[in-house]
Amino acid sequence: MCEPTLIFSAAMGGMKAISGIQEQNRAHRAQVDAVNRSNAMARQKYINDIQISAYNDQRKLNVFDAQLDADVASQQAYYKQKEINQVEANRAVAAADQELQEKLTEQMFASQANLAKAIQAQGTVLASGMAAGQSMMLELTQAERELGFEQAQIDATIFDATRSYGIDRYGIDLDQYSADTGARNSITQSALVAPTASFQTIKPIKQNAPKKPSILGPILGGVTTTIGMGSAIGGEGYWGKYFDS
Repeated sequence: MCEPTLIFSAAMGGMKAISGIQEQNRAHRAQVDAVNRSNAMARQKYINDIQISAYNDQRKLNVFDAQLDADVASQQAYYKQKEINQVEANRAVAAADQELQEKLTEQMFASQANLAKAIQAQGTVLASGMAAGQSMMLELTQAERELGFEQAQIDATIFDATRSYGIDRYGIDLDQYSADTGARNSITQSALVAPTASFQTIKPIKQNAPKKPSILGPILGGVTTTIGMGSAIGGEGYWGKYFDS
């Protein structure tokens, strides 16, 4: 009866060892899979973070480029408006010059007409001679007085026209300055600071898979089971012949 007991105990011990090795291998595979899954998730997160940083950096760069374009367009609009203001000022000055020139021309013709009247009056007195007496002299004096009044009026008109022209020119200069100031104040500058790149994404540390456990433990467990089963079935006397000296 000892041999069947030995065979049965050895079979139970072998099954115990095999079962222990299989269980140990399953646990090891589960640990390896968990580590691999954790490494894959960390790597995917690292790639996603890099892509997100690159996208955010590209968006910041696009916004900065748009701000630069807007600032350039604002500067161009300023210089264009300033050019338009200068054209308008030149037009207003030309109109004021034309108006003054027309008044001066008008008064110049009026002055020439007065000069002609004075010459005509003097000619009349000289042609009449001294026989006409005091009456002719009085008429000549009156004519010269009237001509003097008319010439004074002409001179006053020219003075007023020139003064009005100066006031108009001053107003034109003020309007141009105000328009240029308004155009300059409308300049926008939104691109103040160049964007900076995102911080470098932290690279994950790869976790090493656990080492495969030794099969010595399950084998020893199987041996222990074999001995225990033999002792329970055949008694200590049976195993004593193998282990006693």
